[in-house]
Amino acid sequence: MFKHIFHLILGWLGVRRFREHSFFGALLARPAVVADFGAHRGEFFNTLKSEYLISRAVLVEADPTLAESLKQTFGDDADVLHAALVGENRGTTVVFTCSTKSQVSSIFSERLEAYRSANQVEVPTVVFAEVLRRLGGHVDLAKLDIEAAEVEVLQTAHPSDLAACGQLTVEFHDDTHPITRRDVDCTCKRLRSEGYGVVNANWPFANDMLFVNLRRFAASRRLPFRCRMAVVNTLFVLRGAFFWSIRLVKKIRSNPFEERI
Repeated sequence: MFKHIFHLILGWLGVRRFREHSFFGALLARPAVVADFGAHRGEFFNTLKSEYLISRAVLVEADPTLAESLKQTFGDDADVLHAALVGENRGTTVVFTCSTKSQVSSIFSERLEAYRSANQVEVPTVVFAEVLRRLGGHVDLAKLDIEAAEVEVLQTAHPSDLAACGQLTVEFHDDTHPITRRDVDCTCKRLRSEGYGVVNANWPFANDMLFVNLRRFAASRRLPFRCRMAVVNTLFVLRGAFFWSIRLVKKIRSNPFEERI
């Protein structure tokens, strides 16, 4: 019952969640311009295009096998780039470590210590600004799931490029070196300074963060939408606290002696 009510309220507030990435569906232009960084097998983009009209899209994927598959699947619907999205301070190529668990493959090999690495390949790089140019200078929704590179990309992105985005839905990977929660907090602070409002859609974790560019709103709409975002954040905090309390009770019941110690 709690879940049902929760999702009804979120839907009323305009929040959508596809493949563990949240965004405000009502803010998307019709048709929308979309960038999918770390497209993997195209699950997010495929779900998005099934419900929303999309005029232009760029899918970026560093894994060569997955990139080729995306070209075959979405060749007529999107511009697929075989490249690793990186910050402005890197070169034209980077070593990409492919894992047998493809969703954790990364340019940071230290992230894969807990997984079996299949091989390392040198892949071309692309920066945020180049993808924006391919999309005509703006994007309505950008999804980032690039296995720890998201902090570097957002910290080094030029202010004018961030100003050209409507929404950023980001999965931060702060559970493994080299990214920490402090890095995530610094990135959120930087985006707030650039005019973004922030929603943590999986509080207290950082693996589903939504950033909305409030500077693209008319001045009269900013305060009402900030209030809406505050309500959404409150809902996610209440949900997180509710489920954490359930987990704690279950843990105490399963091992009461250990909890008393």
